[in-house]
Amino acid sequence: NVLSIDGDDTPESLSYDMVAVRDIEIGQEILVDYATFEYECDGDKCLCCSSKCRGNMRGFIEIMPHADFALVEKFVAEIPNLSFVDYTDCLPGSIDVVQHGNEWEMVAAKPIRAGELLFRNTSTVVTDEDFKFVVRLRDQATLAVAGKHFLHREGYMEFLGFDSFMQHSCDPNVVQTYVSITDYEIHARRGIKLGETITCDYTALDNLFTGAKLVPVMSFTCRCGSTCCRGEIHS
Repeated sequence: NVLSIDGDDTPESLSYDMVAVRDIEIGQEILVDYATFEYECDGDKCLCCSSKCRGNMRGFIEIMPHADFALVEKFVAEIPNLSFVDYTDCLPGSIDVVQHGNEWEMVAAKPIRAGELLFRNTSTVVTDEDFKFVVRLRDQATLAVAGKHFLHREGYMEFLGFDSFMQHSCDPNVVQTYVSITDYEIHARRGIKLGETITCDYTALDNLFTGAKLVPVMSFTCRCGSTCCRGEIHS
């Protein structure tokens, strides 16, 4: 029964106006469509009982454009369990992260030979399920959360930074190899063309160096299109 419209955005504040879209009586609950706020709450079932109910709610959309990142950093600094990271100038030279629909995906920034090292990376260990990262890349940002962007191990999780946006394939073109608890290398399984999407197998991310197994916390239907596609993926 209400709609949010842009207000005054300044380095000191971020405001918006909440406008009634129909008459609201005294004491009536105020309701808003989370999709207009671009929230992310995968899997939560909406119980509004509206004739227009979409069932499961999706929000905090994958990509959030922001004009003033100084304001974003200030906001993040004041919120517990939230951290701001900026990968704009520190991506490995072999890859880029680009927007694809409402998500980011990793692509090859140059032709890559079979067996070639694409990059080395160090994950961040996270133990709080509620911890989140606001990730900036150039003029956009996204919210990285435990249920979608972290690897889950027994007793802890790993946030892989820019590598969190690598897409899945049942026939991936790269393989991940751990060399310590948090350090790993990404090598090409076959030749990769300039601009080709970099993919890994989400179910093959065990840390063989320490023996730490991947704990599956989510499932999705794979549409990688490979002849060996397994369909339902648990990762």
